[in-house]
Amino acid sequence: MKRTTLFVALLAIVGSMFALTCYDVQYTEDANGTSPYFGQTVTVQGIVVATEWRGYVDFYIADPEGGPWHGLFIYDDTEEYGDMVSVGDMIEITGLIDEYYNMTELKEIDDMEILSSGNAVPEAYRVTCSDLASNEANEGCHVYITGELTVTQAQNNYGEWYVSDGDGECQIDDGFFYLDSVDPPIEIEVDQVWGTIRGMVDYSYDLYAINPITPSDISPNEGSDDETVPEMGITLGNYPNPFNPQTTIEFSIPEAANTTLDIYNVRGQKINTLINDRLDADTHQVVWNGTDASGKNVTSGIYFYKLNSGRYTSTKKMILLK
Repeated sequence: MKRTTLFVALLAIVGSMFALTCYDVQYTEDANGTSPYFGQTVTVQGIVVATEWRGYVDFYIADPEGGPWHGLFIYDDTEEYGDMVSVGDMIEITGLIDEYYNMTELKEIDDMEILSSGNAVPEAYRVTCSDLASNEANEGCHVYITGELTVTQAQNNYGEWYVSDGDGECQIDDGFFYLDSVDPPIEIEVDQVWGTIRGMVDYSYDLYAINPITPSDISPNEGSDDETVPEMGITLGNYPNPFNPQTTIEFSIPEAANTTLDIYNVRGQKINTLINDRLDADTHQVVWNGTDASGKNVTSGIYFYKLNSGRYTSTKKMILLK
């Protein structure tokens, strides 16, 4: 048996016995960026950093320490697991490592377990445009660029645009939201200057790109009068999820506003209202104990909680298991 074949076989055995890190899967000295676990079914642990990629159930995870090589894209082709996770969940997930047009991903998920929830998400680390555009180590990771980021190309038909920090040029993409879908819309023009852009790195058509997760990940240059970036929106999540018998729903709102938090069943029927009050700009928590408005226990299943606060709204899914 050739040494390379033996090495791959040993990796397969190790990967089936122990949970790997994102770093284990991603780190490579292969010029093509191919994972050493390519084609192998492995189990990986990581913290969920971003969800709802391209509006689907795909998501990103990272090792707790963050940094280069420490992120991984999860392609949920089963469409069974992505709706179960929330940002901050520590998960253990088993699936096939693939290279989709040289983008390392875990797919064909066999199993997933949420080990804990409410964990701190690894902070984005700083890169330059040149480093982002050329470095495999940033693939699947949470990064940011900063400085005087000058737009060199406006959005094309695929939602892609380009900025330069003076060190080089890199691509910005719209994997999590469309710029014209927020209020007010974010307008990109050549020679416009931004201050910081943060997001997840993907690889497509031979280019690495930053995908901002929320509108607040695109910040004006210091001292700029640019008003095209909305204020930071609401954040929303619950833990544990799945849960039994109760879960804590936590959310942050950027401004004082009349706020409602409602629970819906899978038929779209509102079954309970947890909050209906004017709240201050802050982080708030409320516990739902799995009951309807009359105090009666509800059955196991999927439920949705919807937050409306002023001009902001967000809906998330949770699972009650009994």
